[in-house]
Amino acid sequence: MNHNSLPDHILYPMEERNELLELANQLRLEYRPGNENEDEIFERIVIASWMRRRYEKVRTKLYAVKNSIEAESPKMPVTIDSIKRFQAEVDQQKKQISGLRRNLRRMREGEAGIVEEMRNEYAPAA
Repeated sequence: MNHNSLPDHILYPMEERNELLELANQLRLEYRPGNENEDEIFERIVIASWMRRRYEKVRTKLYAVKNSIEAESPKMPVTIDSIKRFQAEVDQQKKQISGLRRNLRRMREGEAGIVEEMRNEYAPAA
């Protein structure tokens, strides 16, 4: 994976591509993908890490909103629900990253079929 293969569609308009590239560079140092199959898993790790980072930022902002409004405010239940939903998204991305790390390790240990298994697992719904 190179800098040009990082998909632009995961960036929101207010997000900086340079931040995504910086994250990818940091993760590249950690994971050191060595071939095309490892690159495929690595790219998914980068995307999941980026999404987790985004959800954590939003969740943090929602906590700030929660702390700034009165407990009786009609906005409170909606804010708390939003915090819970974004926490669930953070947790989902953490699980995905963990699974991708496991797949990368299994691949490096020589387990056959891991790439095809991963493609099926993360394939878009038909």
